Amino acid sequence: MTTPSTTEYVPAAKRRRRVGRGTVLILGVVVIPVALGAALNSYGPLTEDTAIRMAFATVAGKTITILSAIIAVTLTIQRRYAWPAILGMVLIAALITTWAIGGMASAGDLLLERLDLVAEVDRLNR
Repeated sequence: MTTPSTTEYVPAAKRRRRVGRGTVLILGVVVIPVALGAALNSYGPLTEDTAIRMAFATVAGKTITILSAIIAVTLTIQRRYAWPAILGMVLIAALITTWAIGGMASAGDLLLERLDLVAEVDRLNR
C-alpha cells in the first residue's frame, strides 16, 4: 500500500519585470518630452494661445525630465547598487536637473519673445 504524498507542487512565483533606470531615463528625458513638444507644437500661425501652449509643453516636458532623474536615483538606491553607481547616478541626475531648469528658463524667455512678435504683427496689421 502506498501512502499519499503530502507535498504538493507549487509553481514558482512569477517574477515581476522590473523597469530599469536606463529605461526610466530614456523615456523621461527623451521620448516623453519630444512627444509633448510634437503634440502641442503650433503647426499653424503663431497666436497668443499657441505660444502659451508651446511654453507649457516645454515646462511640462522638463518637469517630467526632472522627475525621471529623481526616480532613477531612487531606483539605484532602492536596488542597493554600489556606492560608485549611486554617486554616478546622483551626478547624472544633477546634470539633467540643471539642464532642465535652464530649459524652463529659456522657455519663459522664448514665450516673451513670441508674445512680443504676436503683438507686433497685430499692431502692424491695424
